[in-house]
Amino acid sequence: MVGAVHAGRVGARVGVVVEALKAMMALGAELGRIEVLLGPSVCGECYEVPADMQKDVEKHLPGSASKTRRGTPGLDLRAGLWNQLASAGVGKIGVDPRCTFEEKDLFSHRREAPTGRLASVVWVES
Repeated sequence: MVGAVHAGRVGARVGVVVEALKAMMALGAELGRIEVLLGPSVCGECYEVPADMQKDVEKHLPGSASKTRRGTPGLDLRAGLWNQLASAGVGKIGVDPRCTFEEKDLFSHRREAPTGRLASVVWVES
């Protein structure tokens, strides 16, 4: 079984990753055997948000609050999602550390609004 989930700020806040885990387990996946890769995203040092938004997301996704390089409120969704997955009992969690804001080869809405494209490939080796 294989799956792919996009969890931006809103999706991560409302638990889309946990819901995907529940759906996989309902189809027979064993939580301890699930492997997850958290892909490139804007990092907590670059993702500036209003303080009230940071507090709201942190309330729903513990571990996601951060400070930007400028010392302003930020979000580190990867950190929050990693904590969520580890707390749920996911067997293996990998992280692609690239920041979409800093890496010019990756699209970032915060760097190049309004639109761009990223693609991910998910497969099962036989």
